[in-house]
Amino acid sequence: MSIVDWVVLVVVAAGIVIALFGWDRYRKKASNDGTSQPTGEVFTDPSTGKRTRVWYDPSTGQREYRPE
Repeated sequence: MSIVDWVVLVVVAAGIVIALFGWDRYRKKASNDGTSQPTGEVFTDPSTGKRTRVWYDPSTGQREYRPE
């Protein structure tokens, strides 16, 4: 096996591990300490008419979708 084959093998193996165990488990979790702020974005589900507001947590960089 050449070096290129080994590199491809390692990259594929890493991709499989990330796909199986999920990269999200290593991300910061959203904090519930009141730092989330509404962004002003509102989505409406056309089938049900329910509205969802987007909140942003600057401490983690994550967006939450909360029903109104």
